[in-house]
Amino acid sequence: MLCKFWGQGSCKFGDQCSYSHQGASKGGCGDFSGSSSSEVCTYFSSGQGCRFGDACRHRHDASGGKFKGAGKGRGKGDKGSSKGFPPGGGQGHGKSKGKGSFENITWTPNGSGHGKSSEPPPGTGTRPEGPPVPELKAFTGPYLGKGSELQKVWSMPDELGHNDGIQAAVVMGSRLCTGGLDQRVILWRGEQGAESLSLALDNEVGCSSAVTALLFHEGSKWLFCGQADGQIRAFRQEPLAESFLAGHSAAVTRLLVHDTALVSGSQDGTVRVWNYDDGTGKFACSATIPTPFLRAIFDIHLEPSGPTLWIGTEKGIILLSLQSLQPIRNIESAACVVRLLSYQGCILAALANGVVKIFDLAGQEQFSHGPVGEHTTNSVVALLRHPQANKDILLCGQEIGYVTAYDIPEFRPRGTFNTGYEGDVTAIVDMSGGVFATCGLTGDVVIWRWERDDVGSAQ
Repeated sequence: MLCKFWGQGSCKFGDQCSYSHQGASKGGCGDFSGSSSSEVCTYFSSGQGCRFGDACRHRHDASGGKFKGAGKGRGKGDKGSSKGFPPGGGQGHGKSKGKGSFENITWTPNGSGHGKSSEPPPGTGTRPEGPPVPELKAFTGPYLGKGSELQKVWSMPDELGHNDGIQAAVVMGSRLCTGGLDQRVILWRGEQGAESLSLALDNEVGCSSAVTALLFHEGSKWLFCGQADGQIRAFRQEPLAESFLAGHSAAVTRLLVHDTALVSGSQDGTVRVWNYDDGTGKFACSATIPTPFLRAIFDIHLEPSGPTLWIGTEKGIILLSLQSLQPIRNIESAACVVRLLSYQGCILAALANGVVKIFDLAGQEQFSHGPVGEHTTNSVVALLRHPQANKDILLCGQEIGYVTAYDIPEFRPRGTFNTGYEGDVTAIVDMSGGVFATCGLTGDVVIWRWERDDVGSAQ
């Protein structure tokens, strides 16, 4: 990856810089131009949002759209819902060290337990501004504000970062990498100050379309950037290499690596498998797998024991055999599947309507939670570890900057907090040691740290 500062004429790190100081970027994304049309997109002009984003073949004129950037928060991008864009790409894969299992859970007043669904408690509806109201707090735990066990370590200043919403984030070695709707990928390095941790701009690269998915593969050192126009851009620092993967016709929503192959899911309703050719120095598509009815894909998860590919779509989950490349099970749902995670030999599925379901590896539902209290949406979820409590934590990012934390597998609410920004939370990234970052549709990046265990000490 070319050093941004060297390209501008000066890099303070000189020969010690970890990025390239040679030549120009090969075929930079800025050389591409998106498709255009004289016809205005009716979904965009109505203010509902267009799920195709920058890949839409019609125009998304500001005059015809419903922009919400002005107002509270950073004023970057759409401060409202992430509907119409693929879910965030934040990654947080907490290891399953917690005791107990979902099989031993029974219904309790806090809304957790067995069953196909749970009725939302009275008061469920539009979330008010500020901390949760008392009658709803019991369902999502206390408000984790100032003085609680969760500390807000750092919040990105307005003059830094993306000019629009962040759609994906991932840890890349010792750096945090964020991808935005402003068509930029930004790398941040952590800096430990006298009092707290902060982030500083390390490098950035422009893309031809909004960045909708990110994946860093530690073994190969490849950074993959999925875009709203269906392209995937790949970078490798050592040895220096860059590649473009063209094939999808709509936004790339999820990326993963299986053995030596890259697997991508897209809103065009297909999963593609890519292999790297050492001879040509390029990735080539070796398989294209369409989903039934070409339903838009929002997440993919590979379960090696099958081997089975779990595909989260706009209307449910499809289980696909990697041996036959044929669907083996279809699980319908009333809401979009925003995230699929592996936990304690089960698959955790988060739905956009605030529901979290647990399935066994055969696709049989074992447990369902929510919507409860004020937790009535999911935009992204992540599994982290609370070091002081020695518990696995499920963080559920929602609309208007809210996040609800649950101790799992009990699904006991630990509390709810707010990022301080009005955009949907689109990425939650585990930075280890009880530190994590949240990113949102207002371009915000906030660093958090668990300080103590208030739940355990109260028992």
